[in-house]
This record gives sequence, structure tokens and C-alpha cells, in this order.
Amino acid sequence: MKKTLFVTLCIFCLVAFSSSAFAAKGWRAGKKTYKSVCMSCHKRGGEAQRLKLNQWSKAKWTKYFAEEKKGKHADPWGQLTDEEKDNLLKYFHKYAKDDHTRLGCG
Repeated sequence: MKKTLFVTLCIFCLVAFSSSAFAAKGWRAGKKTYKSVCMSCHKRGGEAQRLKLNQWSKAKWTKYFAEEKKGKHADPWGQLTDEEKDNLLKYFHKYAKDDHTRLGCG
């Protein structure tokens, strides 16, 4: 019985830690995409306003990412893969104004 419980606990820990590692990989990849693609315009003195990732909630960022991009966003957005867009959204979610995990609350 103890051995079964120990094995179950080990498997649970492995799954829990691996999923957080995969999530971290996603937002970190999104950060790289943000710096290489978005920051070319969204920087101090750039063509577009500086982005404040905490200006919107996760729901609003998700809605924005789902909308069709027009104008200056259409070209760079169209060149991103679905995985890059997903990782970019994870990065935006990490710093969204309603994400309390970054504040040590969750």
C-alpha cells in the first residue's frame, strides 16, 4: 500500500512540475517573439505606442488576439505561426492586469 501511494505521489509531482515547465517555455518563447517582432514598432520613439501588457485583462487580450489584424499589424501578424501567436498570448496573459500569480498571490 505504501509503495503504491509513493508511486502515485511521484507521478502526480512529475505531471505537476512538467506542465508548469511547458507553460513557462510558452511565455518565454512569447517574450522572444514580442521583443523581435512587436518591439520593432512598439518601443519608445517607434512608429506605434509603447505597449503596456498590464493595460488589459486576459479576456481582453484573448479577444484582441482573435480579431483580424488590419493596417500595420496585418503584415507582421500574418508572418507569425500559430505557435508563435499562442506563445505571444501566453506572454501577454502573464502580465495582464488580472493575473495575480506574478504578485505572489496564487
